[in-house]
Amino acid sequence: MRGYSLRRLAGAGWFIGVLMTATVMLGLTAIQTSIQTESYHRGLLDASSHIATFDYARAQIEIERLARTIEGLEAGRVTPDQLDTAFEVVRTRVDAIPLVMTGRPFRDALVAREELAEACDDIEAVLPLIGQPEIARQVVDRLDQLAGTFSRLSTLSNGIQGDLIASWRDRLSIALADLGFDLRLLCGLGLVLLVVLSVQKLRFRHQALTDPLTGLPNRASFRQWSRRTAGKKDIAVAVVDLDLFKEINDSCGHQRGDTLLCEVGGIFRAVMDRRDEFARIGGDEFGLLFVGPGALERAEHACAEAARRLGELQTICCDDRRPTFSIGLAASSNGDRTLEALLLEADAAMYCAKSAGGDCIVVASDDFRNGLEQRRLLQRDLATAVSRGEFETVFQPIVEVGTLRAHGFETLLRWDHPDLGRLSPDFFIPLAEETGAIVEIGRFVLDRALSVAAKWPEPLTVSVNVSAVQLGDKAFVAHVHESLLRHDVAPHRLILEITETVLIRNGNAKAVLDELRALGVGIALDDFGTGYASMGYLRQYRFDKIKIDKSFVSTMVDEGKSAAIVRAICGLARDISATVVAEGIETEELLSLVGEAGCQLGQGYLFARPMSALQTTLFIERNGWGGTAAVPAPVASIDATAAEADYFVPYIRSPASPRPGTM
Repeated sequence: MRGYSLRRLAGAGWFIGVLMTATVMLGLTAIQTSIQTESYHRGLLDASSHIATFDYARAQIEIERLARTIEGLEAGRVTPDQLDTAFEVVRTRVDAIPLVMTGRPFRDALVAREELAEACDDIEAVLPLIGQPEIARQVVDRLDQLAGTFSRLSTLSNGIQGDLIASWRDRLSIALADLGFDLRLLCGLGLVLLVVLSVQKLRFRHQALTDPLTGLPNRASFRQWSRRTAGKKDIAVAVVDLDLFKEINDSCGHQRGDTLLCEVGGIFRAVMDRRDEFARIGGDEFGLLFVGPGALERAEHACAEAARRLGELQTICCDDRRPTFSIGLAASSNGDRTLEALLLEADAAMYCAKSAGGDCIVVASDDFRNGLEQRRLLQRDLATAVSRGEFETVFQPIVEVGTLRAHGFETLLRWDHPDLGRLSPDFFIPLAEETGAIVEIGRFVLDRALSVAAKWPEPLTVSVNVSAVQLGDKAFVAHVHESLLRHDVAPHRLILEITETVLIRNGNAKAVLDELRALGVGIALDDFGTGYASMGYLRQYRFDKIKIDKSFVSTMVDEGKSAAIVRAICGLARDISATVVAEGIETEELLSLVGEAGCQLGQGYLFARPMSALQTTLFIERNGWGGTAAVPAPVASIDATAAEADYFVPYIRSPASPRPGTM
């Protein structure tokens, strides 16, 4: 109870303020008492260093000795020289007699000194006659009277000096006692203050290492656990992400989200062993540390049990959605990786679990680590791929569905990696967005597309895909404008394709799109229908083209719902004055269906596979796309040499397979 009260007092600022104020005041009092003690000690030393009693008693003795010497001279026991010496001693004593007592003039001593000085003068006058008995008797009587006077002075001085020394001694004793009390009290208060400050320091440290909402250790605390892993071989780290947490916060309120986090914290307290650690390392992320034999097995068991208990929680959401865990696990059995490295691997594994739909556990195996390493190497290579000339743009035609007349080409990007060969943008574009290299790559693609399109016949358009990172670049609009001017391409021939993801990730997208539209550039919404808010974006933004995703087009033959969706999109597009482009047309049957649904434009392998700039030029010339001529018939591509056939092989896809990367 005391400890609890002390912790409460340590957290009260007023209590610490009172302690510090009392300590300062007591310290000042102790200093003042110390100064008084020094003053009393100095007074005692002054009172003891010169005692007037001794001088008066000495004068008495010397006067009596002179009287006895005179008597001895009369009796013949003393010589005249001895008498002269005794007299000189008494005369010298006149100047040594103290005239001040306790700092004030001592009147009796002044009178006695004057009497002694007068007697010395008189004796000196009769000194040659001192041998006469009558004169000697008079001098001796006078000296005896003076000796009595100085005897009384000695007694009086002794009393006064003794009282003075006793007074200083009493004062000094009291001052020392007060000083001792002040010092003891000061030490006591200082000790209490030290304890309180120590408790407060521990409290602040606890607050710095504890999540205020759940009471769990926080990320800073989790990183400090690296000391526990020093020299340990078996280590396992789990990163747990709470799926649907954002949706719960948005739909059910932050209070319900906070309650869920606290519930999850309670789950980890229940499933974790005492020798293991756990912490909240992010908004909805938790880190788990397992050290010692069987670390990985304990980690898998704890994570599985936590997931089971989360599924059993009641009254979490305000709707039918149930939160789940996406869990990434990383372990070391020979101590070859640090806690930080394992945390990075577990974090990457967690994102893999999340990408797989959540509600699962992904363990960072050797193959997984190799993939991570390859990912890091690719991110490094991406930074210099443009300057090394490893990127190549290819072009896929877009035609009018009804007449098969030429409309334009979409620009696609390929990476000829020196070690891995040709890579699709589906693989490397996400990496480029993560590192920011997409800005430089996007500028290369735009410049390359416009330089090639400048050689095409005027009616043909060129489409270029734009990522969210590019749209967030402040210089993006200026670069588009400068590139159009440099390559002398009319703005209406450039179509910038964006996806719903771009709009979600860029809060300033509308302002940027308005600036691009002011230049005369066309805007197309790519992969329409795959996002959860596509209709909402049609209301917020103005698009010149809507590209229906291949997943709807390719299933129109077998699924009536897909055909109905395509027809609905076409009707909607007509109402907002947008042109519809159907992607993924692989067969003549699909071409007929999209035409019947109302799609104006089409794109797919039925017309041509992606081609290089040179092959695109040849394709335009051979198929009469220089004017208004239509494609003679749906073809796979132009006649290609064996080398060109090899070039096209990696991009052949079946109708049910994903479309090529769009960049």
